[in-house]
Amino acid sequence: MDLRQLRYFLAVAEERSVTRAATRLHLTQPPLSAQLARLEHELGVALFVRHRRGVDLTEAGRQLVDHARKLLTDVDAAADAVRHTGQGRRGQLTLAFVPAVAWSVLPPLLRAFHAGSSDVDLRFLEAGTDAVAEHVRAGRADVGLVHLPPGGAASGVGPDLDVAVVRREPLVAVLPADRDAPERIDLATLANEPFLGPAREVWGGLGTHLVGACRLSGFEPRLREVDLVQTAVALVGAGLGVSVLPASVQRLCGPDAVTRTLTRHVPVVETGVLRRRADAPSPPVQRFLRLALDTPEPDALGPAYARPTPSRTHLR
Repeated sequence: MDLRQLRYFLAVAEERSVTRAATRLHLTQPPLSAQLARLEHELGVALFVRHRRGVDLTEAGRQLVDHARKLLTDVDAAADAVRHTGQGRRGQLTLAFVPAVAWSVLPPLLRAFHAGSSDVDLRFLEAGTDAVAEHVRAGRADVGLVHLPPGGAASGVGPDLDVAVVRREPLVAVLPADRDAPERIDLATLANEPFLGPAREVWGGLGTHLVGACRLSGFEPRLREVDLVQTAVALVGAGLGVSVLPASVQRLCGPDAVTRTLTRHVPVVETGVLRRRADAPSPPVQRFLRLALDTPEPDALGPAYARPTPSRTHLR
């Protein structure tokens, strides 16, 4: 007795006709009748009473219907579970991230991941850059999201972690809204202002970006460190200083602070995704990485995660 025979048997039992069941199963009648006869022979009992109008179930046949339905339901459920697990739609994923990506990179990425993986148990670790890398390195997190220092994807995370750039955005000046400032501003004109800067242990590469932008403009900034991006923006809005942050900070500015484009070219801020190089990623991790890398940015995790190249039609 195999699963195919049970499916054939149920179709005949539900249709009460070999002919109608054959049509439903896209079979001809002789092979279907042969499979039913083989099933009855293997079980040693008659499952149907055959007559000119079709077939009726015997008592043994009625009992087999209940068992067959339960068995096939369990088999289909097991197949779905295995398939969804293999596709990264079930399982567990622990993500470590720096707070500064929580309003920019993270929301659309998690929305896309959750849309197809709602059965994945998502867990989060919010920490500073060094702690995020350590969470990933120690296996407490499967992947991490951090702002990279100006040196790029190869900087600062160590040889045991792979890094891929998932987003690039320019730096902007953040100023009080009541300041009369042009749409494009030279940072050198802010040299005497206190700069609300990110604490290194929390914001990681953003601090290096701020200081580097000021140095490219010819001055050393007077830094006042804060732990949260929201705090920096609020203090700027209160007139207690200025800042230099990624362009996505505009979403946090509200009525009291504004952003301005920089006139001088400075390195863009890169957001990187981290994973342990030595580990074979689980299906949920593979799916997360593919979504994270579904951007115009280069893929640095290797061919296993490369985005498919669109097919090209050659015109003759």
